[in-house]
Amino acid sequence: MRTSFSILLIIISLFISNIANSKEYIVNKIISGDTIQLDTGEIVKYIGIETPELNLKEGGSEFFARQASKYNQKLVFMKKVRLEFDREKKDKEGRTLAYVFEKKVFVNAELVKLGYAKTNIVPPNDKYKNMFLDYEKKAQQSEKGLWQETKKDTETFYVGNKRSYILHRPSCKYVDKIPEKSKIIFRNRADAIRIGYIPDKMCKP
Repeated sequence: MRTSFSILLIIISLFISNIANSKEYIVNKIISGDTIQLDTGEIVKYIGIETPELNLKEGGSEFFARQASKYNQKLVFMKKVRLEFDREKKDKEGRTLAYVFEKKVFVNAELVKLGYAKTNIVPPNDKYKNMFLDYEKKAQQSEKGLWQETKKDTETFYVGNKRSYILHRPSCKYVDKIPEKSKIIFRNRADAIRIGYIPDKMCKP
């Protein structure tokens, strides 16, 4: 009798847990590439990943921070999301820690996979550790997104567009379309990227 009662309690507990995890929320604010605000006012930090920081006090935003935030917005802003939790549900700042899903898209993993975020595993929240590390390795090898920052120079100089903050190879067909007053020459990629220039998607400097 006691065994049956215990099993019943476990089933009820799992049922309640599934209901909680299947509850959907609307994302009404994008705080950064890895942090959002729900319609309940709750701030959610994505577990296991870290995107470049926006609006640092010194030197401005980190490389690819704006792109990460913009892509996060594309994925979840004003959309219904489902939260999945790990062992610790709050961080030191009081934010909710969660894995976020928008329909079939695993948002945390998608950001790492496409190079918008790096893996940042903080035990005991390590449920998807291997998945994140695998995606990160592949993104790094393909020099996707933020991993372009460490790419080696292959040109003697690069051309930047002061208006768009896009960096080009000197042979890129779009360089001729940049007004002379909007051109800026960089002797290496690092100098351009350090101040926020983003490599052109076509010529891939």
